[in-house]
Amino acid sequence: MEKRRILWTLVTAFAISLVIIAGSLTLSAQRETGHAQEAPAQTEATDPGYLMRIDGDTIALFRTGSETPYRRLDMPLSLLSEYDRELLTRGIEVRTQKELDQLVEDFTS
Repeated sequence: MEKRRILWTLVTAFAISLVIIAGSLTLSAQRETGHAQEAPAQTEATDPGYLMRIDGDTIALFRTGSETPYRRLDMPLSLLSEYDRELLTRGIEVRTQKELDQLVEDFTS
């Protein structure tokens, strides 16, 4: 009877240890996933951002905070719809270079 009790105690201790180890691994994996998801947000925060708007008689691209365009598009404003002209008069802001490239492609194609 004493041997059964010792065996039962050891099996119970082993089961509890497995539960603790599994919980620790799960928590660790969740933390790693959380850090991986935070990384792109930090990258976006460091991206300067961009603005596309009408400047004079051309469509110009600006980095956020700059009043000087770093690029002008060779596209006649007469080809734009009234709605697009309104949008570009107010300016369209995007966060990343990739979004800006897509915006330029949308307006020029």
